[in-house]
Amino acid sequence: MAIYHCSIKTGGRAKGQSAVAAAAYRSGEKLIDNETGIISDYTRKQGVVYSEVALCKNAPTEYADREKLWNAVHEIEKSNNARLWREIEIALPQEMSREEQIKAVREYVGNLTDRGMCADWSLHDKGDGNPHAHIMLTTRSIEANGKWAPKSHKIYDIDENGQKIPLIDKNTGVQKVDSSNRKQWKNHKENYNDWDENERIEEWREAWANICNQYLSEEKRIDHRSFERQGIERVPTIHEGYVARQIEANGGISDRCEKNREIKLVIEQLKNIANELKQLVEQKGSAINDRIGELLRRREASKSERGITDGERTVEGAVAQQSTKNTDTLTGDTDALIRQAEVVGTSAKTNIANTTASRADREAFQQRQRIEAERRNREESERASKNLSRGGPSL
Repeated sequence: MAIYHCSIKTGGRAKGQSAVAAAAYRSGEKLIDNETGIISDYTRKQGVVYSEVALCKNAPTEYADREKLWNAVHEIEKSNNARLWREIEIALPQEMSREEQIKAVREYVGNLTDRGMCADWSLHDKGDGNPHAHIMLTTRSIEANGKWAPKSHKIYDIDENGQKIPLIDKNTGVQKVDSSNRKQWKNHKENYNDWDENERIEEWREAWANICNQYLSEEKRIDHRSFERQGIERVPTIHEGYVARQIEANGGISDRCEKNREIKLVIEQLKNIANELKQLVEQKGSAINDRIGELLRRREASKSERGITDGERTVEGAVAQQSTKNTDTLTGDTDALIRQAEVVGTSAKTNIANTTASRADREAFQQRQRIEAERRNREESERASKNLSRGGPSL
């Protein structure tokens, strides 16, 4: 399977970010932020192998210039916490040629511009085995007249007759009016587009996998779903990236690479523990079965002296049954093996305690019988001695 990576995030004023500077870095160009006058020059940046701007249907043609596009975004997004762009970062399968990679990203971006977004995208590849693409997207729709659309608009609530519903003042019982004496109607706000819906994230992630799979062989195909959702019993590692690998290549230790090594080590250790637990359960199950057989033979051999009580037999049988059951089912992932082993251990401890209690009860009963017999013998001896001292009956 080829590598799948698709992350979606946003950039904005709340984080002190600039869409112009971000676009300059990703495209490897020199751009000027008209709002601040700051020049972002990344013309010496290595690894930018392709870059282009794709516009939606209603966008002005001048927005094909990324500097004009993102400065226009800055002009419309005035709020101090405004989102300036949405970014999709995707890994490019190395099994695809450069031409196929560009074609795949262009097709993917086309699906986004068809929704009304403008896209500024670039391919990065430093030859380190981590080719990827950055796709910067506008967050506001553009209306048919080429102007930026509002992020939300007012929708009037309608009754069953298709009429607007008056907004009634609770104190006066009459319809409210504004400062200009205009009547007020019940309404609510709706987003101008659906790009912020959670379903879109899943949709966009799946779309990238589907496009890549058109260029990949059956065994190399990628899947946007997690290992758990695919039913694969495997613990996922984290994305390392270029910086982490460069640190390792220079003899250093990257936190991300170290984390992945730790994950792989823990997985191996858990597998070993699971195997040991399985062997232990099998051994204990065999020992318990042997014990039950011996007890049953003793019981049949002597009816006068029971070798095992009904309670003990029930407990021992339950332990053996549970042990055999767990031995047969101790397959699957490591977590399941450990959970099953813990169940067996807890059950065994409980059964051992119950068996011990049963034997203790029997021994206590037998001890009471011995004490009672000794008491009766002692009393008989005392009575006999008294009779003799009093000149008891002659023989």
